[in-house]
Amino acid sequence: MAEIQRFEDLVERHHGEIFAYILRMTRDRGEAEDLCQETFLRAYRAYDRLDGGANHRAWLYKIATNTTLNHIRRQKTGRRVIDTFKNGSRSTTLDDYAERAGNRDLLQRVQNAIDELPEKQRLALSQRKIAGLSYSEIADKLDCSEDAARANVYQAIRKLRQQFSAELVEVGI
Repeated sequence: MAEIQRFEDLVERHHGEIFAYILRMTRDRGEAEDLCQETFLRAYRAYDRLDGGANHRAWLYKIATNTTLNHIRRQKTGRRVIDTFKNGSRSTTLDDYAERAGNRDLLQRVQNAIDELPEKQRLALSQRKIAGLSYSEIADKLDCSEDAARANVYQAIRKLRQQFSAELVEVGI
């Protein structure tokens, strides 16, 4: 009984951020709700095998990432892009940057450039800059080393800076 209560506490603590993370990847509220439910169902099934000292947040993010990526791969229709800066609508952070620059067009161009990044770079960038995860947590979720996680974030930022160097400096990215 205590184990069920601990799992319920885990769900209560992390449901909102896991849902928002999945929503950013899918850009569809209904899909995000279904995938979030599937994420926590998978977590519940595996909870008794989880090491007591494990990082529960990183573990849930890994399940959410795998569940969502598998869903996206199965769809095979439409874009297979994970738009890291959308949460149902435009991200407040990017809107603020674009507003400061007085250039709404910049927001759309940056979002399009992010869409074009390789999948691991998009995911690593999203997890680092949007979800605020550590490189260790990113590595765990993407099944790679910390150095590879760091390299993916670095390469994504480098590509964006090359493409938008003058404009990004202007808005403080």
